[in-house]
Amino acid sequence: MARFPHAWVVLAVLASPLTAGASQAPAGDIPSGDYEIAPGALDDALNAFATRNDLQLIYSPALVARRRSPGLTGNPGIREGLAQLLDGTGLTAVAVRANVYWLQPAPRAHSRQKTDAGSVAPKSPASPKSPTQLDTVHVTGSRIKRAGLESSLPLTLITQEQIRASGHQTLFDVLRLMPGMSGHHPRNIASEGGNSQVPTAAAASASLYSLGPRATLFLVDGRRIANYGLVSTDMGALTDLNGIPLSMVDHIEIARGGASAIYGADAMAGVVNIILKKDYRGVEVGGSYGVSQRGDAEQQRQYASFGSQTRGGGNVFVSVDHFTRNPLIGSQRPWATLDRRRFGGDDRRIQLGFLQDDGSVVPTAGCRHRDPTPAGIECSFDVPRYSSLQPGITSNALYTHLRQPIGENLEFYADLRLSRTGLELRNAPSHGVMPLSADHPDSEELQNGSYSLLNYWFADVGPIGNRVVTTNKDYAIGINGQRNAWSWDLSVSRRNNEVSNRINGLISLSALDSVIDDRSYRFNRVDRNADAVLAKLSPTVVLGGQMSLDTLSGSIDGPLFALPAGEVQVAAGFETRHEHLSNRPDPSLTQGDIALAMDFQRRSDSRNASAVYAELKAPLHDKLWMDAAWRLDRNRGYGDQTSPMFGLRWQPWRSLMLRASAGEGYRAPTLAEQRGPLLIKQQASYYVPVDDSLRPCHQEAYDHCIVDLRARVNAELKPETSTSRNLGLVWTPGDDFSLTANHYRIRRKNEILPINALGLEEISPKALIRDENGELIAVASYLDNVGSTEVRGWEMEAEYRRKTGRWGDVSFRLSGHYTHRLLRRQRPIASVADDAGIEIPNRSVLGDVRWTYRDWIATLNVYYMGPTTVSVPGPVSTFVYGSYVERKRRIPSTTLTGVDLAYGGIKRWLFSVNINNLADRQPGNYNYSSGGYSIADDDPVGRYYLVSAAYRF
Repeated sequence: MARFPHAWVVLAVLASPLTAGASQAPAGDIPSGDYEIAPGALDDALNAFATRNDLQLIYSPALVARRRSPGLTGNPGIREGLAQLLDGTGLTAVAVRANVYWLQPAPRAHSRQKTDAGSVAPKSPASPKSPTQLDTVHVTGSRIKRAGLESSLPLTLITQEQIRASGHQTLFDVLRLMPGMSGHHPRNIASEGGNSQVPTAAAASASLYSLGPRATLFLVDGRRIANYGLVSTDMGALTDLNGIPLSMVDHIEIARGGASAIYGADAMAGVVNIILKKDYRGVEVGGSYGVSQRGDAEQQRQYASFGSQTRGGGNVFVSVDHFTRNPLIGSQRPWATLDRRRFGGDDRRIQLGFLQDDGSVVPTAGCRHRDPTPAGIECSFDVPRYSSLQPGITSNALYTHLRQPIGENLEFYADLRLSRTGLELRNAPSHGVMPLSADHPDSEELQNGSYSLLNYWFADVGPIGNRVVTTNKDYAIGINGQRNAWSWDLSVSRRNNEVSNRINGLISLSALDSVIDDRSYRFNRVDRNADAVLAKLSPTVVLGGQMSLDTLSGSIDGPLFALPAGEVQVAAGFETRHEHLSNRPDPSLTQGDIALAMDFQRRSDSRNASAVYAELKAPLHDKLWMDAAWRLDRNRGYGDQTSPMFGLRWQPWRSLMLRASAGEGYRAPTLAEQRGPLLIKQQASYYVPVDDSLRPCHQEAYDHCIVDLRARVNAELKPETSTSRNLGLVWTPGDDFSLTANHYRIRRKNEILPINALGLEEISPKALIRDENGELIAVASYLDNVGSTEVRGWEMEAEYRRKTGRWGDVSFRLSGHYTHRLLRRQRPIASVADDAGIEIPNRSVLGDVRWTYRDWIATLNVYYMGPTTVSVPGPVSTFVYGSYVERKRRIPSTTLTGVDLAYGGIKRWLFSVNINNLADRQPGNYNYSSGGYSIADDDPVGRYYLVSAAYRF
């Protein structure tokens, strides 16, 4: 097992939620007979000790490589024996539960003594019979560093070995398939959920429990990271996952359920903490190459890592990563089409040409019939054929970590993370309906009045293409110390996310009017338009944005006092942040010159926020523990808000632990929400029925007020609030099996949603815009606290491990999620809709079967996605002209499988082969708006092969 330099050696049935709250190993466990483990390689000594005692040890082989153990003789207890095996290695063992230990770097020794001559006396070896205190491990879900895996909140750990065996090469792909999480695809974010032809942002993110990215807090090494520099109305503030390479990730911790009392805003649904590699010795280089069965969607990764101990017992780690992935376009997959007839659906391609009064469409000259089927649409436009199924990525990243002791009780540390990610995204060419005058040469013969309506797509201009470059610059320095049993930490950090988006293929309205007037652009498919005319018609548009986050934080934790059942642990701290957001839209966007584009405004805003928190863990009884937390947040303009949390853990038997928690959440409006919603520039006026609340109107006709639709900033926004409840159990009847089950309920109130006042039965006074004479000229769209959501569901995780001796070890891991209710209310007076299973599957299962035999590890991965229900438009003659009667269609469930085979039998090498989507399962979706597949859940690539190799010096 130790021959796998990438793998976590897991001799246990363990994931953090499967062991939370279980009891520690008794200090007096003594094996029969004496040990005779000779001095030598630490990895060999640990394996011998674990086999002798049927222990379960968890450690990274990189952690123990090149370390030697002094060996072990006699018959000490398990805890004492581990301490002696690790003596002088700089490592310590962490008691997770009965017979389960986690190896990690040990705290600095504080026992050095100076002699009278000023020299340092050597440290005396510990007595073999003296009891040794083992540390406990810190994971997300608690600020108390000695809290271990004991928490009232359900916790999930994604290890480095799980990441490697999955075959995924991006953090987005790893997280979006986790049960209970939803993926937010770059294409969906870029186009406002499909509501815009002008893609303005391109990020990849994920969130818990269908509550959106604003309810899931992302951390890197326990610290907030800056939100994405460009924002959208649908997503608001979100975290871009493209800037964190998987080669730098040590493991991922997910705290599920409301964690606002511990981490503050954005943690209503939970926390995702991405832990980067740090304590590493040696040099490792590696690479991977992948390609689909069809020879496309190629990807390559090269990385190198270096770690070394510094003078004084510190550590330095440096890692670089380069990753490229070719884009995948809809035309490369036959199922990416609006013609869903062969899948049991309808042909929803857009018919292009002149719209007639009887509903028919007359194609433009030169538009050929390309559809050979009798029921096909002549001169059709198939949007998904031009759109990105998978964006192209080029990423370069640098990460370095320094840890250096200062004297006896202090330690200095510093982190630097730089990344530059280029993302290429394509969308269909601009298309829409436009009027042509009677004397235009392309509409003369069809002219029935003063103009003709032409349904047209700018194929000669080409697809809309985005080149999005995102630069992350993260810095952190800090100092921590220890005095007796108390530890403290003080740090300052800066996180910066800057985005530049160059968009090609958009249409300038002023240029369009110009080329129509001077007849220099022809709309038929016979005459070729000049390159100079196309360049004038479609200029490059540049959109920029930046989000920075400066944070000063401090914390202290330790034992407060002792109770009969044990010590009461407490953690307290503070955090103060300065946030700054700036947007730099292209002048053509602010002036409304781009067809079908959102109404962007240049803006720059900042604010200060601060918080204090406290957390308590108390053993009320030998079998009963209490968790409590309290946090006070202060945000500019929104006052103070407290977020409490209380939990209990009860272990009536050694094999069973029950837990429950209740908490409240709070989220102040972000800088991204302190603006008007993004609207597509409207050219038409709207007719609103007149009543006394609307008069006087600037223009009135037929008992209607004629108004425009504009965006307005709502200065009266209030914070969102939430309540969360969790009930769960952890059952471990033996060392070879663990089962965790949890039920959760989260209610969110005062949700901030965009309001289109024209669609309301009664227009609020805050939506009315009047001129200097008091006459109504426009109605505003704005953000307001009008929504509410309640989500209830079940989660399950199970793991079983079987040691076969001669034939190696076999393990089974299974995790599942079921959304029981997803109740949404879009307005206070609106009815409640249950959206569970609508558009997004309400159940999913992720599992693997792993076989370890000598130098081989074989893993079978399985992902199940339940059926969903989507709305599809009714059959009409054309997608643009006619009725939009909706029908419900049931999308069948999907099961994806993959296999990974790793070999470490050659010294210092690790080789692996991964085949994803083993059955080459293709999407069979009826959701026309997404082009026939689920952007967040389906696999658009098909069967995929990935080979990788790593060499450690």
